[in-house]
Amino acid sequence: MELDLQLTSRAKILLGILGVVLLSLLVMQGVPAFYRLFANQSAEAKREQLLNAENLVHAAEVLKPVESEIYRATGLAPTEEQQTRSGNQRAVTLFDTQLPEPIIRARVDALVKRAGIQQNYQLLTKPGTGKQTQKLTIQNRERLVLYLYLKYIETEERELTEMAEQAAEADTYDMLMDAWLSGTESESDTDEKVEETDEAAPPEAERTPGKSEPMDGAQAANPTPPEGQWEFASMSETIPLTIRAKLAGYIKSMVTQQLRGATDFGQGFFEAQVLKVTTPATPGIFGIGAKPATVEVQLRRDSGLLDILMHAPDEYAETPTDTGELQSALVKYIETIQEQRVTLLKQLALAPPTYETQLYTVEMKFKTDLEKLVNLNHLIETNAKWLTVRDLRISADKQASRTGAQRGRGRGGDNATNLNVDILLIARIF
Repeated sequence: MELDLQLTSRAKILLGILGVVLLSLLVMQGVPAFYRLFANQSAEAKREQLLNAENLVHAAEVLKPVESEIYRATGLAPTEEQQTRSGNQRAVTLFDTQLPEPIIRARVDALVKRAGIQQNYQLLTKPGTGKQTQKLTIQNRERLVLYLYLKYIETEERELTEMAEQAAEADTYDMLMDAWLSGTESESDTDEKVEETDEAAPPEAERTPGKSEPMDGAQAANPTPPEGQWEFASMSETIPLTIRAKLAGYIKSMVTQQLRGATDFGQGFFEAQVLKVTTPATPGIFGIGAKPATVEVQLRRDSGLLDILMHAPDEYAETPTDTGELQSALVKYIETIQEQRVTLLKQLALAPPTYETQLYTVEMKFKTDLEKLVNLNHLIETNAKWLTVRDLRISADKQASRTGAQRGRGRGGDNATNLNVDILLIARIF
């Protein structure tokens, strides 16, 4: 029996309609899927961009105290009197409220007056040609983050030192009171008087507030940072209070030297304090007893931080004899600080890579002696770091020299020789 597999016209039409329906269903299901795929990618990119923007805004808020501190250190920050006179309490720099040239002349005049130089000098100020573009390198960002940590460790060291001093004063007070009571009271009525003293005296926390406050673990481990400042981690409260104060002081000193370039570290301070010991993986027997590779971080033998911990048992009675726990807590603190610095550095990486500065030239001519000229140069270097001496020309005043020689023949000499001074200063306005 043979089968007739030929389709009739009606069957072909039905199959065509069925194919069109199936194709429509595939299109209806596939197009939204592709759309959602690309839409999700676009939305994910927008969310990441928004998160980066939020991190950058947060970093800017965090760095505001550092910005103000840098402006004060360089002599760019306005004084309270200047802010009150201008009526702008939010002014960050001297040049936020007035034009640069009057401010430059006023600041130079104040420096000349402080140096003791006579006010009859010539001063010419004019803007430079164009603006200068400076690059904000990765190294500058790293130094900025390190400076931010320095300001925090300064605050922590100050608070820990104050609490340690209060605790020491409270202990001394208790020892003196115990010695006085034991020396003035007889054995017969000691118990009776002690009971009366306990009833009349306020609680221990009220009598010696300095003793109970330093022993509060939350306060000792987390000193309150200034408003808006990045909250770096604090050392663990398992480390005794006095040792934490000493460690914070040592860290502050070494970080300050690192920022000034006065250390011989080939790397950062914290990186030079720790050593990573890698234990290779063991395959085991047919996979049984296999152990992955591990990395253990420990303090180096020549570490200054380890030296403080190792001498702690002899120096502080409250320190446990086993320093293993102290070393572990300190290593964990170092790792946390390094992670936080990396996080903040990633946020700063979103900032513009360059910034512009406007230059002004300041030409001065005056007469003075060598001592006052040295004083002026010192004031410029320390109190007005936004000013740079580009050119300095000195010549002796011939008329003053002849007058000094005549006075010398009559009065025994005059060491104050007037000098003709020409100075070219560069003012960098940020």
